[in-house]
Amino acid sequence: MRRSPLAACLALAVALLACGHERAAAVPAALSTASRWVVDESGSRVKLACVNWPSHLEPMLAEGLGKQPVGAIAGDVAAMGFNCVRLTWPTFMVTNASYSSLTVAQSFQRLNLTESLAGIRVNNPGLVDLKLIDAFKAR
Repeated sequence: MRRSPLAACLALAVALLACGHERAAAVPAALSTASRWVVDESGSRVKLACVNWPSHLEPMLAEGLGKQPVGAIAGDVAAMGFNCVRLTWPTFMVTNASYSSLTVAQSFQRLNLTESLAGIRVNNPGLVDLKLIDAFKAR
């Protein structure tokens, strides 16, 4: 069975949902593809029930992180029956060189989103000083 880049993306999405949630034991540790199917470690097909999490807008960070910790949001998503998260991608973050070293704090400050930034500092403090691209990679 060949692993694909899709498998890495799917595993990241599942890990995000499992973050801090009691149902984490039911989540497969790794996903891969077999022909056209997504499968778990035992080769059983996995049906994805995905939800979009907007993060392509001008602040370039997943919405809601100023309101709740990422683990709480992921837990709520899982409790609604979803097992996959699709983060919308701000392509201008990687096509515009001026954004390459911009941190989460700088992104929100330049847009005068001080209230949202204060919420992120409280609910997800580990993201504030990360470069935007690194915030997408954070667990």
